[in-house]
Amino acid sequence: MFQSFTWQQFLVAALVFSLVWLLIVALVFYRKELFALLSGSSPDEAKRSVEPLKHAWQEDFEGSGDDDLMGRQALPDGVSIVSQDDFGFRRPVEVVAEGIDSPVADPDELLQSDVFDLMQNLKPLLSDHSLSKEDFIEQVNDEVSDFPRLLKSPLLVSVYEQIVDEVNEGVMAFKISLTELQEDL
Repeated sequence: MFQSFTWQQFLVAALVFSLVWLLIVALVFYRKELFALLSGSSPDEAKRSVEPLKHAWQEDFEGSGDDDLMGRQALPDGVSIVSQDDFGFRRPVEVVAEGIDSPVADPDELLQSDVFDLMQNLKPLLSDHSLSKEDFIEQVNDEVSDFPRLLKSPLLVSVYEQIVDEVNEGVMAFKISLTELQEDL
C-alpha cells in the first residue's frame, strides 16, 4: 500500500496536514490576534483588550496588586518602613549665654571650652611676678567674671583649686588659699 504513493504525493499530503494542524492551533489559541491581523489592526491592540477571567476569590483581593498574591513579607519585630518626613534629628539644646540664645550641642562642652579659655587668659597672670597678692586675686576674679556660665557651674571650684595649686607650688612669691580666692568673687 505504501508503494503506491510517490514521495511527491507524501510530501504534499504531509504539508497539507501540517497546515491544517497549524490553522486549528492558531484558531484555538490565537483567535483574537489572528482576527486582528486579518482585519488590519495591530496585534498589540488586541492584547490590550484581553481581560483576565474573574475568579470567585478575586473579590477578597481587589485592593492588592498582582505581584503580592501570597501577601507581603512580615517585617521583623521593631522594624517599620517610614518616609523621610517621619523621622528627624534631635533639636539642639538652647543655652542662654550672656543674653543671647545660642544653640549648642552639649552644655558641658561649652563649659569645658570656657574653662580652657579662662586658663589661657590666666597664664600671663601666673607668670607675672610683680603682682601683689591682692592684685592677683582681683585680676583672677575679673577674668572669671568674664565667663558667666562658669560662675554658676561646679567646675569653678576645680578651676580655683588648680590656680591655688599653681600659685602655692612656688610660681608666685606668695601663698594663697581657696577661700581667699572665693571671698572676693
